[in-house]
Amino acid sequence: MKKLFGYSLYLKDRRTLVQELKSRISDNQLSTIISLNTLKLYQGSRDPFLEKTFQSGTHIIPDGQSIAFAEYLVHGNKISSISGAELMVELIRESCVSGYKIFFLGSPQQLLDRVELKIKQDYPQLIDKVAFQDGYYNVEKDEADVISRIAMFKPDFLFVAFGSPRKEEFIIKYHGQLNAKVIMGVGGSYEYFVGDVKLDPMTKKLGLRWLVRTIQDPRRLARRYAVCNSYFLFALSKEIVKSFKNRLRHA
Repeated sequence: MKKLFGYSLYLKDRRTLVQELKSRISDNQLSTIISLNTLKLYQGSRDPFLEKTFQSGTHIIPDGQSIAFAEYLVHGNKISSISGAELMVELIRESCVSGYKIFFLGSPQQLLDRVELKIKQDYPQLIDKVAFQDGYYNVEKDEADVISRIAMFKPDFLFVAFGSPRKEEFIIKYHGQLNAKVIMGVGGSYEYFVGDVKLDPMTKKLGLRWLVRTIQDPRRLARRYAVCNSYFLFALSKEIVKSFKNRLRHA
């Protein structure tokens, strides 16, 4: 498989991914899902350890139209971006149908309470198959207990809603101790699940979700997107040149 920015990108669509994950659960295979976007691309470029961490997921999904577009420009593959938030919601629906267990880790307790309420309202079959742990515990004192609690619950899906890169570091460091079948970093997906964040299909198609999010929260996101998007264009130009040279070499 040809790599993009050094990552083995998942090239199939979201529905196929869901079916693959279900099959891997049946086969008792561990899956770790990393959502590749311009932020992680930039963070990885600044820290080789982080880059290696991000690259080690079993499924690295193109979480953003920019990554999907880069794959087309560099390798000619037309793929769909896979929103981590939309994927999480689909996996919750699948859990309701198939009886999977879910552990929600991270975010403030108030948000987790709303996630639990929505599950009770919309997915009552899951009430006895979900567990929760907020992300504001003392890492040095309490993380071992958190890991033990997750392992005892034995979730089919573990959603980790820490900030980046903490969630990826947690997934890669502890995946062998968690007794989870699928571990996925979900960032702000809980807000999407409870309805605080809307994902418009048109802005997704046009690759403008970053702009909408910046308008909604300019103080937190304006500088981040300016830096990350600028780096993305720089990295993409390098990938295109490298791909062109490779084609000439093998022509």
